[in-house]
Amino acid sequence: MSARKRVLIVAKLALSVLLLALLLWRIPFSQVAQVVAHADRRWLAAAAAVMLFSNLIGSYQWWRLLQVADIRIPLWRACAYYHIGLFFNNFLPANIGGDLARIADTSRHGGGAAGAFSAVLMDRLIGTMALAGLALVTTLPALDRFHLAVVYLALAGFFAASVLLLWAIFHPALLPALERLLGAIGLGGLGPHLDDLALRIRAYRDARGLLLRMVALAVLTQFSRIGVHVLVARALGITVGLQYFLLFVPLLAVIVSLPISFNGLGVREGAGVVLFGLVGVGRASAFSMQFLTYLVAVAVSLLGGLAYLIRIPRRRAAARSLGRNAG
Repeated sequence: MSARKRVLIVAKLALSVLLLALLLWRIPFSQVAQVVAHADRRWLAAAAAVMLFSNLIGSYQWWRLLQVADIRIPLWRACAYYHIGLFFNNFLPANIGGDLARIADTSRHGGGAAGAFSAVLMDRLIGTMALAGLALVTTLPALDRFHLAVVYLALAGFFAASVLLLWAIFHPALLPALERLLGAIGLGGLGPHLDDLALRIRAYRDARGLLLRMVALAVLTQFSRIGVHVLVARALGITVGLQYFLLFVPLLAVIVSLPISFNGLGVREGAGVVLFGLVGVGRASAFSMQFLTYLVAVAVSLLGGLAYLIRIPRRRAAARSLGRNAG
């Protein structure tokens, strides 16, 4: 890892710690602990089930994109790889770690690194565009009441950037810029495979009907994540109308997706306190809701850690067998 990346990770971690410290300074920890202690575990279990459902939708979406890249694996294997990626995203300092794991896992099944990268890239772009588009629509009714004009303009810019990036990926003249992007995010080794990558991306351009269906699935995934927030709020006894979750949760997701903190910690809770405070939710309750929602996502991602551990003995045996055959 380069010195620049280490500094960036430390800066993100420092920001998360600082934000959490400031929040817990303004919200006594005893209040947060009391709210969490009275959480109804049945509703939290329901929230975990909905989170798992949303991850399975995401797995299916990525599996269909892999097929376009000529990477044909069973759906169950794609689900396992997807959850392993989620596990690494939650437990590694940089969110890109999970994407690298997915690329490494699927590139061994045909299609090569370029095919695997193209599927993950399209999965990310579709998810980002769906999230930004949903937030743009659901936040619109809140403009006048909550004076979010500046936030809405930033959100519109985020959506426009995601659409522009998707268009740029399909534009063959922009391959040199893509090569520079690969180098900036630590994937410079894929540069020599750009011609192959262009062919893979062309396949997606010719599958527009599939892409539209995948966008619809990505929107369904985001609605499921809203459901997770609703169930966690129910577990904490927070009584807020569903319309406010539709207003605030997509906006929260966009804010958390910005790469400025360690897995969104601190930013998620702070933004949640501000937004849900607009509709009368107390600071301790809003903080607890956001933090518990994050913990539910982390708990579900542990399935990926389990899948990773299960496959270690098999891969070691395969490596020993390959070594004996080579000898």
